[in-house]
Amino acid sequence: MNLKFSLLTGNVLALSLLSTGVFSQNIKVNLTEVLSEKGQLMVAVYNKQDHWLSDKPTEIFAQKIISLEGQITNKTLQFTLELPEGEYALYLFQDKDNNGELKSNWIGIPKEPVGTSNNAKGTMGPPKYKDASFQVAAEDIVQNITLANMD
Repeated sequence: MNLKFSLLTGNVLALSLLSTGVFSQNIKVNLTEVLSEKGQLMVAVYNKQDHWLSDKPTEIFAQKIISLEGQITNKTLQFTLELPEGEYALYLFQDKDNNGELKSNWIGIPKEPVGTSNNAKGTMGPPKYKDASFQVAAEDIVQNITLANMD
């Protein structure tokens, strides 16, 4: 499986637009092991197992791009997403060269730091949607994600 995907700036869906529904909840994300402020954080929100890790903008529920400069404290970045009730999984990476794509080696292992909701890990490949997915219901939730530096 190829982990490389692109978050195109022109197709970024502002997550704040999703908060217009009565049932939107805050998802506070604590991202740790952010070792540099270089580049930007690319966040993809998926809500269907068969779309998991797709790079097609129509299959990504929402996307967010966060500039890292001046945002990191003690190797930690905190940000909030607003999502309506439902099941979701997050995949994110630190786009160190600001090209909108995850760099990977010839066998698909990421060369830029990556993370997933629930800190889901894959075995001989990317993590599974069922391991990364979580429910958004009537209460705000927290996702603690450790950024994995694989290179």
